[in-house]
Amino acid sequence: MAEDIIRNENAVYQKYSTLIISPENIAHNVDVIRSITDRTLIAVVKENGYGMGLWNEYQILKDLDIHFYAVTNCEEALALRRFGCQEKILIMSPVLEYPYCLELARQDITFSLESPAQAELLEQVYRETGVFPRVHIKFETGMGRYGFRWNRLPDMKTLTEHLRVEGCFTHLAGEPAHYEKQVQLQRTRFLEAAASIEAMGIPSGLKHISNSSALMTLGDLGMDGVRVGSALIGKAAAHKKSALKPGQPGLKPAVWLEAPIYEIKEFQKGDTIGYQSRLRLKREARLALVRIGHSDGIYLGYADSPELFFHGILHLAAVKLLPRRYRKTVTVGKRQAPLAGRLGVAHMMIDVTDIPCEAGDPVRVSVNPLLIHPAVPKVIRTKSDASDIYQKGV
Repeated sequence: MAEDIIRNENAVYQKYSTLIISPENIAHNVDVIRSITDRTLIAVVKENGYGMGLWNEYQILKDLDIHFYAVTNCEEALALRRFGCQEKILIMSPVLEYPYCLELARQDITFSLESPAQAELLEQVYRETGVFPRVHIKFETGMGRYGFRWNRLPDMKTLTEHLRVEGCFTHLAGEPAHYEKQVQLQRTRFLEAAASIEAMGIPSGLKHISNSSALMTLGDLGMDGVRVGSALIGKAAAHKKSALKPGQPGLKPAVWLEAPIYEIKEFQKGDTIGYQSRLRLKREARLALVRIGHSDGIYLGYADSPELFFHGILHLAAVKLLPRRYRKTVTVGKRQAPLAGRLGVAHMMIDVTDIPCEAGDPVRVSVNPLLIHPAVPKVIRTKSDASDIYQKGV
């Protein structure tokens, strides 16, 4: 009788894609940002360096004269210190675990102060260590998450006797159709809150509210600093208004996915492609198979609610009536190749009938690096270095 074997293996992945990171394009984007404002630039490197690997992004940014970083959790802040970062680090979310509070204060990391309960924890840190925790006070002006409500502030003087207040900020939110109006409303609320704490005898310190979207649309909004994350990698929500001067170069994509064409096949008119046979070819076609798909992080979204009914109907109608406008494409050489059929979990078919190419040629896909699978290797590719520099990332 054969012996039963029970396997308890770790997950195994083999990815054919690579996340490419361009330090030159990140440097270009920093220059674009600094052309809009000369105020303090706070580089947001949350979520593992926006998917690039925190170590990778820090190694690039530290050589670009950036002296202030922002993250969203304790481990990211502590990792930056381990990487040798001596610059200021702000945690933009509250920290309510006392052991973390102790270690972060000892590492001279700045807290986001957003509640009386958190202030009590930080007071305990002071009493135990003698260290005055550094804080930026966070006001809630419309996002609906963290922060002291802008028009319902407690007596802040009693909360900050054992803290060192060095700044204040808010997180902007706004629907595209009314973005500028809603941002200006939040700006007004923020300034009212800052004036309120100053009336209590507390300095407002470094004031910062513009994120990437607000900066690229409306500039620094008259504040002392700006917080940018997605703009560093060439992605920022577009609005009708722009903070760029006419004719000024905009942001450049600094992160994209690449994978080689695995094989090329010839198909006849009437052949079907993909799951559910959604595509039936209307002509003879030359299709390339690329071994990447949803599992790599391609064409994923993180919207948590559907479109409004009326807008949703219009969008579906537009997709049906204008398929060429809404079709997904990738880059082969310098040409755009449309997807053929539905994207699979691990495979993509693209139409290269009119594009000279062969197996092994790279295919470039625009992606949101935050959604890329952690198993996808990351490469820092410089123009001056013909070889790819592989970085493990953290």
